Amino acid sequence: MSDSDVVSPPGSAFLWRAGALASGAAGLFLLTTGGESLSVAVLLLVVALAAAGVLLGGGAHGPAVEGRLDLSARLGLGLLGGSLAAAVSAAALSVLARIGLTGALGVGLSSAWSGPEFLAHLGSGAVWGMVLGILYRELPGASPGARGALFSLVPALYLLVKVYPVDRDLGLFGVELGALTFVFVLGLNFLWGMIAGSVIGWGEAGDETPVARPIDE
Repeated sequence: MSDSDVVSPPGSAFLWRAGALASGAAGLFLLTTGGESLSVAVLLLVVALAAAGVLLGGGAHGPAVEGRLDLSARLGLGLLGGSLAAAVSAAALSVLARIGLTGALGVGLSSAWSGPEFLAHLGSGAVWGMVLGILYRELPGASPGARGALFSLVPALYLLVKVYPVDRDLGLFGVELGALTFVFVLGLNFLWGMIAGSVIGWGEAGDETPVARPIDE
């Protein structure tokens, strides 16, 4: 029997997705609590990564199957778009601070980036952009930017629910930085998602995009 004759049981992909999501969510939740649950949290995260790997590796990929915006193209454009969008969002925060809007609303988000901090910000944006690239085709949205904006809720909530309260002891939603901190975080991440999603969508927008044909042609 050839590979093309193998048929996955109906609903198996959904079960893998549900398992990966549930394991990942449970692992992250336990990881934030620490203590004796740490080993269980790590185990659940490993299960989630394994399930995600099966989903990613078990599908048919490549230009012949997915068109010119295949997985490798989405990963590359996600990396480009995520880092570019991170630079723009950092610039937007600096502008908001310079015109006094953050101070007027009592929000203490820092806009003074050191070199290492800015590089870390770009790196984080690039990683989230690659995740967006992987999930891009699964996200609903009338446009690439809309898909990216929807996905932007994930890094925003990660920052508001995990990084601020657990890693930096700034309270849920970063309330120690100001009651309206979450508004700026959601807004800046929305901007990031619009740009990152648009860059990925650019890959299939026309014949002159870099992934429309092999580079060495």
